Amino acid sequence: MDGGGANHGADVDHDADIAHEADADHEADADHGHDADHDHGLAAFFGIGRVPFMVVWLTLFIFAGFTGIFLNRVLQVRAGEYRGWFFPLSALASLGVGAVSVKFAASAIAKLVDVGGRGCSARRELSGAVGVVASPVLDHKFGEVRVHDSRGNELIVHGHLGDGDRELKQGDKVVLIELENDSGLFQVAALKE
Repeated sequence: MDGGGANHGADVDHDADIAHEADADHEADADHGHDADHDHGLAAFFGIGRVPFMVVWLTLFIFAGFTGIFLNRVLQVRAGEYRGWFFPLSALASLGVGAVSVKFAASAIAKLVDVGGRGCSARRELSGAVGVVASPVLDHKFGEVRVHDSRGNELIVHGHLGDGDRELKQGDKVVLIELENDSGLFQVAALKE
């Protein structure tokens, strides 16, 4: 019987160790999350993750480089010679101008480029989507349909009606039935309201 009691005590201690380890893991995760939020704020300021990194890199060094050349030349001409304290002054000013330039460039380019992972859906994922006819007509041979995917992107896809369906005009609501492998067109049907 005593052997059974000793095992029970060992189980309790083991459970306490697991609970303590879980608390320690939770605290480590919380610290990691705080660090990630801090890094994300600085990265977000410079547009990292929203625009290609090459945009950030090139903008920073082009603007910082030309600003440094300009400031060093102005300081040298004014003083008549180049003094040692010009370098840290021009380096700080150049990096400041470069950082501000990156902020503006990244904000402008982020409107044109999608690196945030939104992307667009695969065409097969559009089956069942409701859209409107975008081309002047949609018949049993061909037509264009404007749809929104699950991510909110507006897309134009090509499709056709079934053989017995009547021709539709621009602005009519339709549903994409399925993507045909042979033609690459969607089979489309009029949406009855």
